[in-house]
Amino acid sequence: MFNLFKKKEKIENPIEITISGINPQTENEFLFYNFVQFEFAPHLEKWYQQAKLSGIEFKPQYEKAILKKIKTGEFKNPHTFPEYFENKFDFIAIDFETANKNRVSACSLGLVFVKNDRIAYQTSFHIKPPNGENFESRNIEIHGITIDDVDYAMTFDELWEFELSNYFNDSLVIFHNASMDLSVLKNLFEHYSITDYDIEYLDTMRIAEKLGIPKRLEELTKNFDVEFENNHDPEKDAKACAMIFGELTEQYPNYKELIGNLNHKEQKQKIQRKQETVEIKNENLDIIQTYSLTKEEVGKIEIQGKGFVFTGDITTDRNVAKDFIVENGGIIKSGVTSKVDFVIIGSDFGWSKIQKVHTFNRDKGYKIRILSNANFEQLREKYPH
Repeated sequence: MFNLFKKKEKIENPIEITISGINPQTENEFLFYNFVQFEFAPHLEKWYQQAKLSGIEFKPQYEKAILKKIKTGEFKNPHTFPEYFENKFDFIAIDFETANKNRVSACSLGLVFVKNDRIAYQTSFHIKPPNGENFESRNIEIHGITIDDVDYAMTFDELWEFELSNYFNDSLVIFHNASMDLSVLKNLFEHYSITDYDIEYLDTMRIAEKLGIPKRLEELTKNFDVEFENNHDPEKDAKACAMIFGELTEQYPNYKELIGNLNHKEQKQKIQRKQETVEIKNENLDIIQTYSLTKEEVGKIEIQGKGFVFTGDITTDRNVAKDFIVENGGIIKSGVTSKVDFVIIGSDFGWSKIQKVHTFNRDKGYKIRILSNANFEQLREKYPH
């Protein structure tokens, strides 16, 4: 899949050795112009002269850019990232480093962007961890990043808004060991209350597991003869992850079946389920009991002009139940408000609605009552079908 990623034989070409990956004939104008913009002019001049002496030909527009930088010392890439690539890539390999053992303490992020089976761009960012997330000596020894390095860096929510949101939702994101990096991403989204994400992702360790081969990055790079330095440089680790992914997908073409999805709706549901502690459930049962009706009281209910809210799954089809209320003069409401008279609950009811019934009744003097599934069936029997 990625012939470009195969480890190349060492060649005695000073151009290749000095400036790896920059091809004077490349179609990736952004990458070449970016190189010209950020390369020190005297070094660029020596490289250019050496290339010409070696008989290497440049695209005319590239040569023009180089000569401008050599002459004036300045050159600005006419293309912007990621717009040049239409904000979409085959995949983006990423790697986080953290300031301490907490997942939310991300202090650096490496990214490698692949488009049309080629590395289109790679970069890294320092990240300022949230307040209270201090750098621990053990982590500094691992990656060498200190508090001074992130002094002027963006926080993750700023980085998301100004950079990452431009392409993360439109490309497959690749991790190596998602239990670490995906967890970091989830914790950061939750900590900063970020909601505008819908990310497809894949863990290279899962593909390796499917293939029955060692899963550790060092073992995989050795297995596929991929150059790798285990120094926890996030950009280099992200590149190794990208190269490994290319090799693995050649051997496991059904890799797409392993793609997962991370989006705000699912995360919100998980957080809500975690919040449903035993205490809250017991409290809800007490509230339901407080505002429930006896059979005699249910028998006296007049639907005409009354507001009803449904929450949870009841025996009767939800559409049939709503039609029954409307046909008998009742009004269907989407949420608990002052206009609601009855809340009909089924299995897996929304606990927040029950809490709101109690708050309104207690603090505002409302008289909202709660009907169980059995109460609703009794109410249906009262009215002709």
